[in-house]
Amino acid sequence: MRILFIAPRIPFPPRKGDQLRAFHQLKGLKKLGHDLHLICYSDEEEVPDELNNLCSRIMTVKFKKSAAMMKIAAGMMTNTPVQVSYYESNAFRQAIKEAVSTHSYDVVHTQLVRTYPYFEELKELPNVLDFVDSISLNLSRRIAFKKSITNPLIKHEARTIHLMERQAMECFDGSIFISNVDRNYVGDEAQHVATISNGVDLHYFSYQKKLTEQNNLIFVGNMSYEPNRQGVKYFIENIYPHIMRKTKDFTFYVVGRDPTPDLIQLCRDKPNITVTGEVDDIRDYLAKAKLFICPLKTGAGVQNKVLEAMSAGIPVLTTSIVNDPIGAVESESVVVRNQDQEFADAAVDLLSDQNKLEDLRQSARSFVEENYEWDRLNQKLEQFYRETMYKRNNVFGKESIHC
Repeated sequence: MRILFIAPRIPFPPRKGDQLRAFHQLKGLKKLGHDLHLICYSDEEEVPDELNNLCSRIMTVKFKKSAAMMKIAAGMMTNTPVQVSYYESNAFRQAIKEAVSTHSYDVVHTQLVRTYPYFEELKELPNVLDFVDSISLNLSRRIAFKKSITNPLIKHEARTIHLMERQAMECFDGSIFISNVDRNYVGDEAQHVATISNGVDLHYFSYQKKLTEQNNLIFVGNMSYEPNRQGVKYFIENIYPHIMRKTKDFTFYVVGRDPTPDLIQLCRDKPNITVTGEVDDIRDYLAKAKLFICPLKTGAGVQNKVLEAMSAGIPVLTTSIVNDPIGAVESESVVVRNQDQEFADAAVDLLSDQNKLEDLRQSARSFVEENYEWDRLNQKLEQFYRETMYKRNNVFGKESIHC
């Protein structure tokens, strides 16, 4: 197949979840023998070799923040979600028009609801929208978690983007979500929807032969992502004191790029908390960890960091919001606690229970091998394309194009 792949962010380096997803999908589709054309935003003049090796044609559009802000202002007049207006541009639209008019494509893959405004340019071809996660679910959870003067604005954004998510499901020939939780939140009325998760590189995050004997807790995540930042701050303010009452024999590593000044300040006077910022190789810190904690109270989708820890054989303690989309069996492949005291008690108990830690990490590795291997997931994506093409040509028909 010749596939046109459209992403609002360049997929390399894969620093954010949607970038990682797109990069591994392109990598897998190339391995399956498909011809890939990529359209994406990029601020760099040169396209990374990692993408040139995967795609036979790459069209990049420079992202202009000044124009994006003007689009947001215009979008407010038409009730368009800010996150959608921000990524809309005439130059990006023209790149899509040029690609579609000069090349023959079997299917078009667009990523995130931010690409929905370009549906008009794609509707004559078999088309698939990968929502990844539900942005409206993410925003709704943020509102419920914390009172803020900005909540009315976030609530409006959540409502308008939820409407757009539902409209997009009706328009595109096929829709993909990263988890059933996200899929069910948007709605299940559409005829052709698939759940295809992110995977994990089982070779890169290879199984640790032995856990460290040091009582090290670790969290890994991009700190520019608000649910990560909120989760770590919540842990330090509400759970960490409970742990300290039982033991001071532990170190908590907060690993990830762009820690904010308020987070750094919060940790500054706590000698057993280390904020590293961005590191060269997170595997070095996973190797130091006895327990991976992910205390997120907001967010949506599948947390790649948890899959990576499980793959490396680092036992995971987390919340239902994180584990529900992943689907690991509680107390078998992961430990799930939602209340502050219970989360703290579980952390202390696990640090001193070597047998339980060993059982958890072995089961976790088996779980990701069975459910989150990229090759299998990309074969599922390929099959979804074929089903979409078949239904478009034999069932949907031109009269179904009504958006």
